[in-house]
Amino acid sequence: MASIRQRHTFIVHSQFRDTADTLNLSKDKLTLNDVPGTRQDRLIVTTDHLKERDILQAVDNIRIEIVSRENFAHIAPFSRQLAWGTHINVVPTEIFNWNGFCKWIQSSVNSEIACIGQESFIEVPYGYYLHSPYTDSSQLLSYIENNYSYAKPDIVSEVEEASTANYISLSLNKNSTDNKTAGRLIAEVYWYYGRWTKTVKAGGPDHRVEVGLLGKIADDPQGELTYGGILAVIGENEQFVPTLFDFSPRHRSVYQPAVYYPDFRQPYGLHPKHLTTVLGDISPPRKRITAIDVGGEDGEIDVSEASTSCGLYGYYVLPNFIFVDKYQVSDLADAQAGGIKRVVGIWGETDLEIPVWMVEKWGSTMLLELIPPEQPLLAGGMPHLDIEIPMHSRYEVPRWNTTRLKHDVPWPTLFWACNSSAEPDMATSPFDSNGLGHEYFFDPGTMFYYLHPNQTISNPVNKTYLVTNLNIPVVPLEAYKYVQPWTVIVILLGCMWIFYKAFLGFRRDGGIRKASGVKPDKNKLEKKGPKTE
Repeated sequence: MASIRQRHTFIVHSQFRDTADTLNLSKDKLTLNDVPGTRQDRLIVTTDHLKERDILQAVDNIRIEIVSRENFAHIAPFSRQLAWGTHINVVPTEIFNWNGFCKWIQSSVNSEIACIGQESFIEVPYGYYLHSPYTDSSQLLSYIENNYSYAKPDIVSEVEEASTANYISLSLNKNSTDNKTAGRLIAEVYWYYGRWTKTVKAGGPDHRVEVGLLGKIADDPQGELTYGGILAVIGENEQFVPTLFDFSPRHRSVYQPAVYYPDFRQPYGLHPKHLTTVLGDISPPRKRITAIDVGGEDGEIDVSEASTSCGLYGYYVLPNFIFVDKYQVSDLADAQAGGIKRVVGIWGETDLEIPVWMVEKWGSTMLLELIPPEQPLLAGGMPHLDIEIPMHSRYEVPRWNTTRLKHDVPWPTLFWACNSSAEPDMATSPFDSNGLGHEYFFDPGTMFYYLHPNQTISNPVNKTYLVTNLNIPVVPLEAYKYVQPWTVIVILLGCMWIFYKAFLGFRRDGGIRKASGVKPDKNKLEKKGPKTE
């Protein structure tokens, strides 16, 4: 088996035509000219020569993902959705070096990520998780370029292309059932749309380069996808090999025109309400679900059958400047209010009192099961669901010349989770992606159907950003020159008032009262007693 495996996959659009002008395959290279479509590049390599090899081999599973803020289309079979930012999931072993790992993250992924050790990560049932708002992938791409240019001389040009990608990931899973990927480093890059003009060259003797141009032939919403097209191993094939295959995808988009849009109710204040509005046909796409419920103080996991045909879920990523009160959200679920049916779990920073500058970790995550809306009674009516969650912002560091601090909050990910009646082996899919995140909390046979954020994305060049703005009140520093002296004055006036009232009480009682234990004067008691006739 080749030590380096490289794959370029193009999901071509309907206007593509295979002609000599668009594709030119020779013995040692393939030239593409203005090929429209979705693209994914995948690189599988060993870690033998890396100086960080000891760190990476001391994990059972690691996945680093960088997601653009753009509302880009997730074209099948690359339909998995995540909140924007950098996601770092780690399942460490007992000998894992947290300090060394954080130094590697800052030197190879992004130096802006606040990672100082294990305390920077929140503990989740499968391991540890860190989210950062930074989406710059240049440092990670430079790391890949510097460490693998010896095996792929033209990697520099591909790294330049990857800087425009919508999604980049780096993962290693020692427990993978696929012998081709187990214990190897996998880099994946995804562009939701482009018109591709490039040359793909053959690799060396231990380097396999494969290119596929595929189109969707059939799509069964209840089961498999069928793709057909042409494949070529550069350096081995001088002609394209036709292919036709089907598979059960783990991730797919809903077929109904259901869309959602989150925002905060105004006025924001220190206790804003997060409202997500879902419009359109939100009917469940499949039957049966088995969800994993994480409950109790010890975080034990129990498998339970849900009563509905499919489960509608919301997965929230909350930075450290905002949080939820887990008891308040649980009370809403108990009352079936706010569109919340069940709290699967809340992990991370939920302390109610500490200000933002005392929060050690990056924030928190929350997975909720939601109450699907009922179908409208009137013809032509539109189903509607409001998910309202009370949140709380933390006290911010005082600033100059402002009373508001603007923050960006990632949109939640809304999806149906449904089990396949046949429970197919989804790992056989060449495009399977079973990450460490919300997928972990469901049965391995679960299919995820993602709702469309903002609008049904039919235009591949549509660009909006999945960012909700939150303005948090802050104390302006220039007010301190007034606040401090007036605070002293108010405190002094309060003390003077207390002494004044104490003095009046002293005079009214006629002096110092007798200490406890001293016998009272009987003559005085008789004089002060009630008069009798």
